[in-house]
Amino acid sequence: MSDSDINRYIPLAALFSAMGIIFPMFFHYLGLGSAFLPMFLPVMMGSLLVPTSIAVSIGILTPLVSFLLTGMPPMFPPILPLMLVELTLVSATVSLLFFRWKRSVWFALIIAMAADRLLLFILVYLLAPAFGLPKTIFSLAMVWHGVPGILLIFLVIPFAIRQLRQKYPHYFNPHSI
Repeated sequence: MSDSDINRYIPLAALFSAMGIIFPMFFHYLGLGSAFLPMFLPVMMGSLLVPTSIAVSIGILTPLVSFLLTGMPPMFPPILPLMLVELTLVSATVSLLFFRWKRSVWFALIIAMAADRLLLFILVYLLAPAFGLPKTIFSLAMVWHGVPGILLIFLVIPFAIRQLRQKYPHYFNPHSI
């Protein structure tokens, strides 16, 4: 892919990264909080639509810029470092599977969320003792806490991709949802 091809995706990446900063503020304002994974939704959606290198930049820049502008996600407890790793993983996974390898959106989302939840469990399991927390229970609680967000992702993203395909068929290579 040439530089001009890559450059055409940068505005799209910026849009989804900005949404990844705005959505959490909106969700927290409504008292919905982190259980709905509000930063994951736009990061994953944007990552489905761009090459992997750009998708990874969405996954890295979104939480960093959000932290610099809003102080969220917080550095302590170490939510920001966890989210950097998580969002980098899910953005790379969905972009590779959907955008590059032309797998279905469902397959990409399921694999990305399974990998994310496994990674989150492992990271929290390793970090919990440093905070005096029980490893297994706290790790399972953190994984379980995101279930509403996972459901939201599975409800919104496939529908949005289907709508985008119908409205902009020239943008999408035909492959099954």
